[in-house]
Amino acid sequence: MIKYHPVRLNELIEHYMETRSSQRSPVSVAAATRAILTVMPDCSVERPQLSNMIARSAVRHGHAASFDLTPI
Repeated sequence: MIKYHPVRLNELIEHYMETRSSQRSPVSVAAATRAILTVMPDCSVERPQLSNMIARSAVRHGHAASFDLTPI
């Protein structure tokens, strides 16, 4: 398995955003988190930090971020 690596995680987040619809619809943080953790299940970044990383990337790509994660 791939161990957490900041560059790889950022690449995964960016790739996720680049594959979203060009309609600039809101990005589900929960869906993005599930997709990223499917590829990188041993990611050591805690959920709140990962959510923030996803939201920042969504905004950079012109999307709104839907904070729809359920508490752990």
